[in-house]
Amino acid sequence: MLGPDGLYGHIRVNRWRSAILLAGFVGLIAVFWIAWCVLYAAVIDHWLFAPRRRYDPTIVEVIATGLGYAAARWWVPMVGAGIWFAIAYTYHGAMIRHATGARALERREAKALYNRVETLAIAAGLPMPAVQIMPTAALNAYAAGLTPDASVVAVTQGLLDTLAPDELDAVIAHELAHIKHRDVQVMTVAACFAGGLTLAGSAIAKWQGASSNSGDNPADLIWTTRRTASRREGPAVAVLAAIAIAVVCLALTHLFAILIQFALSRSREYLADAGAVELTRNPDALIRALQKISGRDHIDGLDATVAAMMISSSAQSWLATHPPIEARVEALCRHAGGRTAPATRPKRLVQPRAPHIVGARQKLAGGTAIAPNHAVPGAARGFLASTTAAPRRRRNFLMTGADARTRLT
Repeated sequence: MLGPDGLYGHIRVNRWRSAILLAGFVGLIAVFWIAWCVLYAAVIDHWLFAPRRRYDPTIVEVIATGLGYAAARWWVPMVGAGIWFAIAYTYHGAMIRHATGARALERREAKALYNRVETLAIAAGLPMPAVQIMPTAALNAYAAGLTPDASVVAVTQGLLDTLAPDELDAVIAHELAHIKHRDVQVMTVAACFAGGLTLAGSAIAKWQGASSNSGDNPADLIWTTRRTASRREGPAVAVLAAIAIAVVCLALTHLFAILIQFALSRSREYLADAGAVELTRNPDALIRALQKISGRDHIDGLDATVAAMMISSSAQSWLATHPPIEARVEALCRHAGGRTAPATRPKRLVQPRAPHIVGARQKLAGGTAIAPNHAVPGAARGFLASTTAAPRRRRNFLMTGADARTRLT
C-alpha cells in the first residue's frame, strides 16, 4: 500500500498516472469518431448509395473514405464532447443520485451522522460535504463531486444499521480521503467519459436495431432507396470487412473506456484506505468495517460506471472495479499496524508455585530435598531463596532474645 515515498508521494504519482489514463479517454474518442466515419462511408458511400462501378472497392479505399470524413469533420467530436461535458457538469449530481437512488438528508433527520461527517471534514481540512442516504440494506458508500465545495458523501441505510460508531467513522474518513486526494473529481470525469461513449454506442446499436426491423422508420427508406438507386446485388467483400472492423472498434472503445475507469478506481482505493487511517488513527476499525461490508455490498440495478465510485464492489473478475477486500485488509495490517481481530488482553502467566512452596516447607521440616535449581524457573528460585532465608533469620533472632532474657534474670 505504501512505498518508500510515503502517502503523499503515492498521491503525486497517482495524479500523473490518472492524467495519462484520462488522456487515453481522448484517444478513445478519436478512435470512436474514426470508426463511426468508416462505418458511415462503408454503408452509405460504398453500399447503399454506391454509384455503378466496373470494379469493387478495396478495403483501403473504404477506410480512406472514412478517414477523409473524419478529418473534414474533426470538430464534430469536439463539439459533441463539449456539449456532453456541459450537461454532465451541470447534472452529474442528479445523474448519480438517479443511478444510486440516493436522497439528500437534512441535519434534523440524521443529526448523529451529520455530526460525524462534520467532525471528520474539519479534521481533514475540507468544507462540509452534502450528506445523502441510499435506502437499501446493502453496505456501501460513495463520494462524488467535481470540487470539494460541491462534494457529496452518501451511505446506505444498511451501513448505518450495521456498523459500530468507530467503523462508520472509518468509512466516512475513507470517502473524505477520496475528496481530499481529488479522486472524486477524476472519477466523475472518468464516469462522464465512459458514460458518453456508452451513450453513443447505445445510440448506434439502437439505430442498427431499428434499421433491421420492418415498419415506418428511416431505415426502410434507406433500404428502399438502395434497391431502386443501386444496381449492385450486394455489398462487396471489402465493404463488409470495413463494416466489421468499424463495429469491432466501436465495441472496443466502449470496453476500454470501462477498463480505464476501473483502473482509476482500483489504484485509488489503497490510498483512500491509508488516508482514512491517517485521519482516524484507527486501522482496526476500518478493517472491521471492510470485513462486514465484504459480500454485502451489492446494490441491485447499479451500473458498473457508478459502482466504480463505491467503497466496495463484490464483483471480482478481470472487470473488477475494486481490489479484493482481503488484499486491502492485508495492506492495512502490513503497513498501518492493523489487526484482523479485536485486541484481547492476554492472560497472565501464573507460575506453578505450589510444588516449590511444598518443597521449601519440606526442606525447612527436614524432609526430602526439592528439585535442583536448573529445573526451577528464575522467578521461582528467587522466591525460594527468600522463603528459605527468612526462617533462618527468624531463628537467630529468637535465640538472641532467649540469651538476653537469661542474662537479665
